[in-house]
Amino acid sequence: MNRLFKFEFRKLFRQKSFYICGGIAVGLILLSAFTMNLLLSFSQNATVSADGVAVAVVADDTAFSGLYMLASALSGSDFSIILAVFVALFVCGDYNNGTLKNIIAKGYNRSSIYVSKYMVSLIASTMLACVCWLAGLLSGTAFWGIGELPADGSVCNFVIILLLQLLSIYAYTSLFFMISALLKKAGGAIAVGIIAPLVVVMIISMADAFINSETFSLSKYWLDNCYSDLAVTSLPSDTAVRCLVCFAIYIVVFTTVGHLAYRRHEV
Repeated sequence: MNRLFKFEFRKLFRQKSFYICGGIAVGLILLSAFTMNLLLSFSQNATVSADGVAVAVVADDTAFSGLYMLASALSGSDFSIILAVFVALFVCGDYNNGTLKNIIAKGYNRSSIYVSKYMVSLIASTMLACVCWLAGLLSGTAFWGIGELPADGSVCNFVIILLLQLLSIYAYTSLFFMISALLKKAGGAIAVGIIAPLVVVMIISMADAFINSETFSLSKYWLDNCYSDLAVTSLPSDTAVRCLVCFAIYIVVFTTVGHLAYRRHEV
C-alpha cells in the first residue's frame, strides 16, 4: 500500500492539471477581490440627482474583509467546477494510458488501488482548498483589512464553517471520483461532472414546486445548496448539523458506488 501511495503522489505532483487548476482557482479569487474593490471605489462618494437635489452615495464596504473572502473563497472561485476537471483528469488518466492495467499486473488488488487513488485525491483537494483559503484571506486583507467576525459569531463557529467547507469538498471529490470511475473517459467525466449537479438542481426545484410545502424543501439537502450555505462568517447550529449529515451521507454513497465501479470495470 505504501508503494501505491508513493506512486499516486508522484503522479499527482507531476500532473500539470494539478497546478493549472490551482492557479485558475487562485486567479479567480484575486480577480473577484479586485473587481469588488474596484466597484466599491467607483461607488464611494458618487452623487445622484433626485428631483434636482444632489445626494451623496457612500458605499458600505464594512461587509468585506479578509475573513469574508476566506469564508467565500471556495464558492467565489467556482471551486467545484475546477475540482470536477482535476479529478476527472487524475482518475481517468489511469484508464487512458494503461497505467491501471500495469498496476494490476504487478499483483495489487483493485481495492488497494482504489483506496490509494481516492485518498490522494482527497489530499489533493485539501491542498487546493487551503491554497484558495489563503488567497482569499490575503486578497481580502490587502483591500479591506482582516476584519472581524459578526456579533453572533465566534472563532469556534468560524472554524466549524471551514471544516464543513472541507467536508463539502470531500463530498464533491467523491462524486467526481465516482463519475470518473463509471465513465473512464476524461472528456465525458468532465462534462457530466459539470452538468449533472445542475440537472439535479433543476429536478429538485421541480419536485419542490410539485410538493409546494412551506415547511419542507428538498433543495435544502442537496449538495450544491448545502455548499452555498457555508459561504458565511457565522452559521446557525441547525444549518451546520444539516450540512454535516448531508455531506456524510453523500460521501458514503458516492464512495461506495465509485468503489464498486472501480472494481468491476475491465481495463
